[in-house]
Parts: sequence; C-alpha cells; structure tokens
Amino acid sequence: MPGMDSPEVLLAVIDTLTVGVSLVDPLGKIVLWNRHAERLTGYLRQDALGRSVREGFLGCMDVENKELSGEAAPAVTALRDGKSVTLETSLRHRSGHRVPARLQVTPLRDDRGVIIGAVETFEENIAVSDWERRQGKLAAYGCLDRASGVLNHAMMQSHLREMLGTFSEHPVPFAVLCVALDQLETIKTRHGPGAVASLLRIVGQTLEHSLRPTDSIGRWQENEFLAILQECTSAEAGKTAERVRRMVAGAKIEWWGDLLPITLSIGGTEVRNGDTDEEVIRRAETGMQECRTGGGDRVILESE
Repeated sequence: MPGMDSPEVLLAVIDTLTVGVSLVDPLGKIVLWNRHAERLTGYLRQDALGRSVREGFLGCMDVENKELSGEAAPAVTALRDGKSVTLETSLRHRSGHRVPARLQVTPLRDDRGVIIGAVETFEENIAVSDWERRQGKLAAYGCLDRASGVLNHAMMQSHLREMLGTFSEHPVPFAVLCVALDQLETIKTRHGPGAVASLLRIVGQTLEHSLRPTDSIGRWQENEFLAILQECTSAEAGKTAERVRRMVAGAKIEWWGDLLPITLSIGGTEVRNGDTDEEVIRRAETGMQECRTGGGDRVILESE
C-alpha cells in the first residue's frame, strides 16, 4: 500500500480539487492535467498531456480579448520571468464556447532556486457543478431551448414581465439586449442546418457563461437571443454588450475543415417608466437591426 507521500496519493489528492490544475515542465509541455481541468475545458487528460502551452489550444484570451499564446502564454511568461501571473481570462471549451476563468501560474523551483516547471490553476467564475445542476432542473421543467441550451422564449417573456412589474414599484435600473447572429442564413445555405445548430449551441453557452448569475439569457427568435441585465444602466449595458461581442468573436467552430466566423449584432435599451414588454423589445430590436444593416459585429445602445 503506497504511503501518504507517494506520487499516486498526491495525484489522487490533486484530482479531488475543485479547480483546474495543470503542471508544465521547463519547456512548457503539460505533464499533469487533473479531473477538474477536464471538466472545465472539455479536454481529457490524454488530449492535453504532452502538448505545449505555446500552442494555445485552449484559446486563452485576456479581458481585452488579446490571445495569449506562443511567447505570450501565461505559463511561458511565468517560466521566463520567474514570477507568478494572475489573470482574468476566457478559455475556449473543446465544444467551442468560451468560459470566463481566473488563471494563476506559479513557477516551481528546486532546492537551489532553479525553475523546474510551473503550476497553472484555473477556476470558472460560476461553479461548473452548480451550473450543471441548475441546467438539469430547468430542462426537466421544460424551461430550456433545446438547440442553444439556454432559457426558451416563454421563460424569457415571463422574466421580462416580472422585472417590469417590480420596476413599476421599485425603479432599480435594468437593461435588455437583443443579440443576433450575423450571416446565419448564409452559413445555413453554405454549410447546412447542422452548422447552424452548432453555432446556436456555442453562442448560447458562451453568452450563458459570460453574464452574471443574476442576469438572464434566452433564445428569443431563430437567430436572436435576449438578455436581461439586472441593476444595470444603459452605460453599463453597453460595456457588457461590447465584452460579450468580443468574447463570442473569440469562440471557434470547425465544420468539415472550415472555421466558421461568429459575429454578433447587439441592440439594447435601459427600461423606462411605463414601459411595456413590447416597447422594450421594439427599442432593443431597432438597435440590433441597425447594427445588421451597418454590416454587423456592432453594438448600439439606445439612451433616453
């Protein structure tokens, strides 16, 4: 029976951690990949071990949506400079959607102070288990859109009406975004409905993971999502919309050897006194349509 300080026991302990853990050697190759790393990224241990962090296979991006690969990869930076690195990033899940995560890299040194590798830890902003549990319950009650995996039209309509009712008594600001996928008909014509289904799933899951737990995101129309941002002014909604637009643009979907581009047209508005759900949607969709007319990949927020 192995002792408590044996490599087997230590690896078993690392596998029980609720954060993703990756160990890289001095050349930047992955030599350890725990179970939570598998769960968070979709890449199994056998998919990750031996790969170089310089490849950027996780599509790591900083808050400015700058890709962190090659010599800019966080682990490479930590190995080169000998200093810990902590970043708010987003990672590309193996299925294509993006997952916001906090990444920390710490150099490892031997008794003489020589760097012998680095340990990476990454933790999703929303606990994976909590999110999966909630999704399972909502699916059981028929509240989710099957194609995208987010709330369906009926649930979003109920949420919006409830929020408007509360706003009439307690006018805490909130905003609504209409989010449309650009060029969806062109993609459908060229690549078929299967490609569209993959895009909807990737965009839906990226949006779900990009917003706060207090916000709501759901499928509204065929190529349109609706987001309700609680305690949010028009200016704050504009910043959120821009962040979401950039994050989705960093998602990838490979379809029969082709990389399909994903861009969004986003219109939004802050809710006003006396608004009905129809009026709020009309204003937000007007901005979204103006974005699409202008070529897409834009955000237009209507202010009062």
